[in-house]
Amino acid sequence: MTMDGSENDEELNKIIERKARELLKGAGNDVVELGEDGFESFVRSRKVVVVDFWAPWCAPCFLLEPIMKALAKEMPCVAFGRLNTQQWPDVAAKYGVMSLPTVIIFRDGEPADFVVGAVPKKILEGRIRKVLGEN
Repeated sequence: MTMDGSENDEELNKIIERKARELLKGAGNDVVELGEDGFESFVRSRKVVVVDFWAPWCAPCFLLEPIMKALAKEMPCVAFGRLNTQQWPDVAAKYGVMSLPTVIIFRDGEPADFVVGAVPKKILEGRIRKVLGEN
């Protein structure tokens, strides 16, 4: 330890950061079911918004659903939504969604990144963090 206590400060900062992350995980949010009405206001509701475009007949879409729910709990600063493309094909067409599942990550209300297919949580989280400016 140094005379100015800098090692203790660094260790204390790490503990505080870890505790803050744990508290934020508990304060997570839910995945919102979206429709045509309110879609635009939803994607503009936060700095970063993640929308899963899916359909009931799409098996890979169901693999992505628990990943989206987990990320919503872990990333409370990001809004998460799901849009059933079978019910709302015009919204999917507007954003060029041609394969399912497709996840669009919006920044400031505009598409910033697209993830096509059922991908592991780590990959989707990394893409979201990149749009957030964390990577």
